[in-house]
Amino acid sequence: MSKDSSLIDSDSSSVLSQAPQKDSLKSQYWGDHPKLFASISAGETPEERLLNCTRWFISTLYGSYSSRATTAGMEKKPYNPILGEQYFAQWTGDEATGDVVLTAEQVSHHPPILGFHLENKKAGVILEGHCGQKSRFAMPAGIDVHQTGHAIVTLPNHNNETYLITLPSLNIRGIVTGRPSVELSGATYIVSSAGMMTSIEYSTRGYFSGERNSFKATLKPLDGGDPFYTAQGIWSGVSNYVDLAKGDGESKLFFDSLVDKPVNPEVKSKDEMGPLESHKLWSKVTDAINTKDYGTASREKSKIEDAQRVLAKARKERGETQADALMIFALVDEDADETGKAFQTLREDLFDTVGVKALREDETRPHWRLRK
Repeated sequence: MSKDSSLIDSDSSSVLSQAPQKDSLKSQYWGDHPKLFASISAGETPEERLLNCTRWFISTLYGSYSSRATTAGMEKKPYNPILGEQYFAQWTGDEATGDVVLTAEQVSHHPPILGFHLENKKAGVILEGHCGQKSRFAMPAGIDVHQTGHAIVTLPNHNNETYLITLPSLNIRGIVTGRPSVELSGATYIVSSAGMMTSIEYSTRGYFSGERNSFKATLKPLDGGDPFYTAQGIWSGVSNYVDLAKGDGESKLFFDSLVDKPVNPEVKSKDEMGPLESHKLWSKVTDAINTKDYGTASREKSKIEDAQRVLAKARKERGETQADALMIFALVDEDADETGKAFQTLREDLFDTVGVKALREDETRPHWRLRK
C-alpha cells in the first residue's frame, strides 16, 4: 500500500484544470487524525467522550475545508463523481490505538451523495453517514453551499453510545478574482445519546477572536443545564478549552492544526485497484491534467460520463433505481436498522432543542449502510 496525498495542483484557469479533487476522497478527511478518532471511546465519562468527539470533529475541518486551498492558493474543483465510485483507505496504528479503515461509495448521482464508513475495531469507534451539497449564488460574487446529510458515531464498548453529527454550511468567496476560498458559517451540532450536546458556532468575520475561521463550542446537557466545557479558537489553527466544572477558568490546548498535521492514509497500488476505485477510474484524466493536455483530459472525462449515461438508460429500462447499482452500500429502512433507530431518536432530541432547520437531508429516509 502507498501513502495517498490525493490532491492534484494546476495553475491553469481551464475548467478541467482548477486543481480538481475527487469527491470520494473528501471522506478521507474524517480519518485525518486517527489517534483522535480512536480517543473518542477513551473518555471515562460521557462528558469526556463528548469532549473527545468534539475535538476529533474540529480536527477534521482543516483537511476538509482549509488545507485544500493552501497548496494551489484556492479551493479545488472536484471531479464529477459517478454512481458507484469507490474509495478505500487505511491508517495503520500502533498496538494501543489500532487501525482505522475507510470505505466510501458514491451512493447517488442525482442528487450527488457520498456514503462513508470509518471504523477502528480495536478502539471501538464506528463512523457512518453520507453527505451531499446544495448550492446557490450569493452576492457579491460567491456561492453558499448547504451540506446535506449527517454522520453517526457509535461506541460499541460503551453500550452503543451514539452521536449524531450535523454538517457545516460553506461560503465560497473570491470567485471573481479567480482564487476562491472556503469559510464555514452557521452552526453544527453533536448530539449524544447520553443526554448532552455540543453546539459549534462558526464565524466568517472573526466575531469571537478577530480572525477568520473562528469557532466557539459549548458542551451542555440537553435538558438545559449549565455548560460543562467550552472550546474556542481557530479551526484551521489553534484552539483552547475550559473545564467549567472545575471552576478555575484555566484554559488548556484543545487542538492545534499547525502542529498536529493530518496523517496520509495507505491505499492500494493502482494495479490492485478495481475499475470503480477513484484513483484508477480517473487516472487518465488526472495524468492528462498534470501534463496540461486538457484536450485529452476532456475526451477521457467524456468517455466516463457517456458510459454512465448508457448504464443509467439501461437501469431505467429495467425498472431499477440507483440503489440497485451499488456494490458496497445498501439503502436501508431506518425503522429496521439499529443505527437508523438511534438516528431517529437523536434527530428528535436535536429538533426539540434547536429546531428542524438544524439538519438538512436529500432524501426522506436517507440511510446507506455497508452490505453485510
